[in-house]
Amino acid sequence: MRRRGRLSDRIEHLEGFQKQLLVELDVLQREEAYLSLKVRQAREQVRYYEGLLALFRRDLGRPPGLSQLVRRMG
Repeated sequence: MRRRGRLSDRIEHLEGFQKQLLVELDVLQREEAYLSLKVRQAREQVRYYEGLLALFRRDLGRPPGLSQLVRRMG
């Protein structure tokens, strides 16, 4: 009888531990989803600013427009 009591205590302990691990797993999965979203947003921002930088570089390489030449002369 003593052995059966220890076994059921052990099973109960392991089931409680399993529940704790499942809760922790759920929290970690939500954190992973949040961080994945933030990484995706950061990559989109990088692409946006790289595009702006490419436009800026392209515009700097062009000769100035007529309106800009007129302003410089005046």
